Amino acid sequence: MSFSDHARLRSICTAGALAGLALLAACTSGPAYAPPQTSTGPAFDGPALLTDMRGRVSVAAAATRTDQLFRNALVYRLNGADPVSSPLYEVRYVVTALDQVTSVESGTGVPSAASYRMQADYTLIRLSDGETIGAGSRFSTVPYDRNSQLYASQSAVEDARARAARELADRVGMAVLPLSLIHISEPTRQAEI
Repeated sequence: MSFSDHARLRSICTAGALAGLALLAACTSGPAYAPPQTSTGPAFDGPALLTDMRGRVSVAAAATRTDQLFRNALVYRLNGADPVSSPLYEVRYVVTALDQVTSVESGTGVPSAASYRMQADYTLIRLSDGETIGAGSRFSTVPYDRNSQLYASQSAVEDARARAARELADRVGMAVLPLSLIHISEPTRQAEI
């Protein structure tokens, strides 16, 4: 390679790096509860923000420890640290969980790997009229390792269950929030007419 080939290669690499940086600079993602950004800063005069929904979505009571892990994570996902006051909506759910061994050590028969699968069937209810706004099902599968030590294996199962509950709550929350935002303005419009 001659000097000019090295210079051309260097200029191509530089142009590619600059194009990559330009694409990264165009990224407009941000926190779910943050106000939309403008060139001069946050825009507070736009449509209703997700912050208007904080503390307005209740979650049905839990019946089991697995339900409680899911419920706690979902309440935090939907409302943050804000207590639920004057709820507009309620999420009702049924959680099922399955701990399944996926690998067994040869010779000893001791489980060495497993997966914890948690599924939630949920319904979003508008409390003002009891109407079902949306319903669906989401699941989460978390792999984990087991060994012959009873305490370590039990701890691994508990950690997998907690992680599956958090992941599942994130998925259900991402499905429920848009539904509640779409329907939040309907009672207001009907009251204005």
